[in-house]
Amino acid sequence: MTFSIDDQGLLHGDRVEQRLISGKNSGNFEPGQLDMIVMHYTAGTTLEGAVSHLAKPHVQASAHLVVGRDGSIVQMVPFTKKAWHAGRSEYANRQGINQYSIGIEMVNAGPLQKSGDGFVSQYGGRFEENDVIQAVHRNESGARYWHTYTEAQIMCAFELCGALVNTYNMKYIVGHEEIAPQRKSDPGPAFPLETLRDQLLLSRSDNAPLAPDLNLAPAATKQARVSASKLNIRELPSLNAKAIRDPLPNGTRVTILKQENGWAKVRVEQEGWVKQDFLES
Repeated sequence: MTFSIDDQGLLHGDRVEQRLISGKNSGNFEPGQLDMIVMHYTAGTTLEGAVSHLAKPHVQASAHLVVGRDGSIVQMVPFTKKAWHAGRSEYANRQGINQYSIGIEMVNAGPLQKSGDGFVSQYGGRFEENDVIQAVHRNESGARYWHTYTEAQIMCAFELCGALVNTYNMKYIVGHEEIAPQRKSDPGPAFPLETLRDQLLLSRSDNAPLAPDLNLAPAATKQARVSASKLNIRELPSLNAKAIRDPLPNGTRVTILKQENGWAKVRVEQEGWVKQDFLES
């Protein structure tokens, strides 16, 4: 998929639909202020449900885009205007992040709880094990269950953010969990936020055109479970490398980011290297 953005701040591309809402923005961005992308989850399960909720006049929230599980997109606020997605927020010594950022909502239920042979969310819905990972959130100390993002969503997110970085020279891509860590947990550990930043920001020269390597995006969706009784997680792919946290217990679900010479770089609440022999899909 390829996206373009016109002078009115409207997104164009396959599976993009505009359903612009009026009265739920704070006017145009001031010149030079727009330089951030904020990733969210909807805490729901359907695109229509999220769009319908955000369109309600009494709901004091809005977002520029909502991305469905199949990669389809609804734009609700032009990129020229400040949407209401961040709330009380602070980042890079700035407060009120709405005035600096584009908000992207990804359809995802967020944290889940075990229930019988499946999982449930706090807002309803039941989920199978294949759609769940167990991981530690960056702002928490213990592992929880989380709804996974689809490959179509992650591919879409990479391309969307690439188009936004190219068009608006974005400096930051952050999660809601990073700008409001005391109240928010989205997009959560199931979303490859660090990989997204690495691909679109850190590896990019200041004035070089962006050409994101989307082939790396699907790798972040591969899940595995620790099969050993305990598994050390190290800062480098070597038995001599320093362990960076307590060993991962048997059954811990991890996201595989990279594989190299019998080692797998995984994400729990932090990235590190483990012996690949002790992981099973």
